[in-house]
Amino acid sequence: MKRLVLALVCPLLLSACSAEVAVETPPLTQNIPVTSVLEPAYVEVAVDLPPETQGLDVTVKEISGTLTVHNPSQAFTLKTVGRLSLTGNATPDSPLFYSQNNLPPYYATAEILLPEREFAPGSRTPVTVNSPTLVKAIGKKRLWIIVSNTVTRATIGGTLPLQIQLENIILRATVTKSFNGLDGALGVGGL
Repeated sequence: MKRLVLALVCPLLLSACSAEVAVETPPLTQNIPVTSVLEPAYVEVAVDLPPETQGLDVTVKEISGTLTVHNPSQAFTLKTVGRLSLTGNATPDSPLFYSQNNLPPYYATAEILLPEREFAPGSRTPVTVNSPTLVKAIGKKRLWIIVSNTVTRATIGGTLPLQIQLENIILRATVTKSFNGLDGALGVGGL
């Protein structure tokens, strides 16, 4: 009788096997040029995701990102908004620049990742993001960040060129992988 129960329970347990793993990407840093005063300008940058996150056949249970927004200028306050897109035209070596009049068609569907805020001169601001689009990014080779930026205040002594630095971008995810069909000899095709 014990064998019969074991023979019935083991295939169910083995076919429902899965592993849950916490993964973290290596830190990335991306420089975003600031190209406008008082009127927003838009810069699209491409970020290649590490090979460890590409082509994965997993279920993402939870994902978040952390980064530090750094305004290295000692004289300019910068206003920034960041959007995340799974579609884009920029490459990691060639950012694309837009104005309000020629935004790309996918801009409207890009998710707001960093709500509008001002970054004081010399500031480093830690940011945590949770985004449904980040879930979809796992398994992709590249994602695009579209940043609207402008100078809102200036003091004496500023130097050009200006940029916002997105430092130490790290994605942290908890993923599961099911192992269907591991019922072996106890399964339908086994002994």
